[in-house]
Amino acid sequence: MQRFSIIGAAHVQNAALFEALEKALDEAAPDQLILEMPDDAVTMGDVAHQKPEMLVAYRWAARRGVPVRGHEPSGPSILRDGLTAERIGALVQEMDTLVSNLTVRRTIDIFCDRGEPETPAEQRLEAVIKDLIDPEKALARTQAMIAAIRHVAIPEGAVLIVCGGVHAPHIAAALPGCRIIHGEHFF
Repeated sequence: MQRFSIIGAAHVQNAALFEALEKALDEAAPDQLILEMPDDAVTMGDVAHQKPEMLVAYRWAARRGVPVRGHEPSGPSILRDGLTAERIGALVQEMDTLVSNLTVRRTIDIFCDRGEPETPAEQRLEAVIKDLIDPEKALARTQAMIAAIRHVAIPEGAVLIVCGGVHAPHIAAALPGCRIIHGEHFF
């Protein structure tokens, strides 16, 4: 029987997040780890340019001999139509700067639309996200992730999925009995 659990994290470089992630992985002791990386990158071991917390989880699995697969689709894009490359670059740079000044918890809360922004920086981050990301496209991407998870998941055992916090509730709702692992650094 498959037993799914999921960790929704922020895609940030943060030592406390990495420590909390490794501790959660140790406690969950999965039989398989499915990460928000392209599956071909995972199976070929070509993961150098992946999200920082996904690299931490990948390396954790390698040290423990836990099989890893990926669930990140090659598409669809989540960006709003009509944005120029320059505008996308400017928005992403501004988002990175704003996120670097927030806690992981607040970053997740803003991206997951949980509560109102409390500071001008949080209000600006919310506006940048709305300028950059098309919600319908983001939902379509999450649906593609769910299909990929179903495709690569082992048929028996404890399967732990790590993804961006915004995807976690949708993925959990689509997988029977999936348990969300909450925490200060997670969804």
